[in-house]
Amino acid sequence: MNFGTNLRNLRIQRSLTQQKLADDLGISQASVGAYEVGIREPSFEIVKKFADYFNVAPSTLMPFVEASDAEYVQRIADSLHRNPKLGLLFDKTAKLSDSDLDAVLSVVSAISKERG
Repeated sequence: MNFGTNLRNLRIQRSLTQQKLADDLGISQASVGAYEVGIREPSFEIVKKFADYFNVAPSTLMPFVEASDAEYVQRIADSLHRNPKLGLLFDKTAKLSDSDLDAVLSVVSAISKERG
């Protein structure tokens, strides 16, 4: 199972709506929905936020991540180091609000669709 399926299962098991979960975490309902259907991939910070909320390990939500959380973070850091533009993008977006991140992701999605 993937992150979205695992997130949806946890939410349903606890009888939560997407809106209630979003409100509790301070994110948009659209973001929760996009994560659940796989339109949007979560950052490690978001995975951690959901894991803390549901009181589970991040690997419960993302079982394909076999490494420990520290190793996972290191792999992300290595990717950012290898591609300075990714690092710059991360730095520029790290402190954006959830709605601003949604706007950035919309632009990136549109560009990705254009390029097929």
